[in-house]
Amino acid sequence: MHKRLIAPLFTWTSSVMVCAVLILGSIPYAAQGAPPDVITSIKPVQALVKMVTGNLATPGLVMPANTSPHLFTLKPSQAKLLENADVVFWIGPTLETTLQGPLKNLSDEAVVIELLKVAGLDLLELNDKHDEGNDDHDHGNVDPHIWLSPSNARILIDAIAATLSAVDPNNAPDYAHNAKKAKQRISISIRKTKAFTKEMRPTAYLVQHDGFGYLAREFEFNLVGYIQTMPGREPGARHISKLLDQIKTKQVECLFHESQFSPKLAKRLEDEVGISVREIDPMGIYLTMTETTYVRIIQGIIVSMESCLFPRQSGKLIKGQ
Repeated sequence: MHKRLIAPLFTWTSSVMVCAVLILGSIPYAAQGAPPDVITSIKPVQALVKMVTGNLATPGLVMPANTSPHLFTLKPSQAKLLENADVVFWIGPTLETTLQGPLKNLSDEAVVIELLKVAGLDLLELNDKHDEGNDDHDHGNVDPHIWLSPSNARILIDAIAATLSAVDPNNAPDYAHNAKKAKQRISISIRKTKAFTKEMRPTAYLVQHDGFGYLAREFEFNLVGYIQTMPGREPGARHISKLLDQIKTKQVECLFHESQFSPKLAKRLEDEVGISVREIDPMGIYLTMTETTYVRIIQGIIVSMESCLFPRQSGKLIKGQ
């Protein structure tokens, strides 16, 4: 379903980030040693940035975790957060579409980082062959759900640390230390999760929408399709017929719907064909924000999936992270 996108979008190094910050304007808070006002678009991005800022600060959040970025509408209070930001981290316009205009209108001194353009990411392309023939929603060819690949998350940590160190050099040693610790924590999580998920891999499953390719690739899961051709929009009869055929021919046992969307179609398929439905949360709705939140988001998804793909008596995943 997914194809690898090989070419990097641009080269990213600490020296490049320093130049970018100098071009974008002066940094009055750096001289005082206070961390900049950092705002993030979605909770997984906030969690990655928190791993780098550590005890220095907790970055702000524009989009509540219980709202899909695909369907989000910006409120005045949220627009104010962006207006006052020194640094903004977001995935990019193919995910947080409604942020494009507000971000373009920020002051020249604001540093805006589009994480989807970080060089070195191992990107996937979305399956753009939608049966419904809708052309009014341009999700782009590149799958923007990059945080669902812990390997990509390690690369994002470096880019976040480079950005914050360039903007806030007085606290650069802390950012570097926190980034090193964060990458170690993510690497341990990858290794232990791969061992934990070994028995889960053969079981075929469906997801809510085409946004879980990175997770499937990372842990070698048997993802065979999705129930919504466009996030938040119920599919037509043709796609539902295709789903029913997939469930039968590929012996699909599980369907994972997202907390941010209605489970209506998932429940319908559960009733009609007996497929097991579980909820997964790619945003970490109920998790408090700490340096371990990102890892716990991934763990939460895996544990929810395990309850269907390979149920066992103990669903506890990885401790001490």
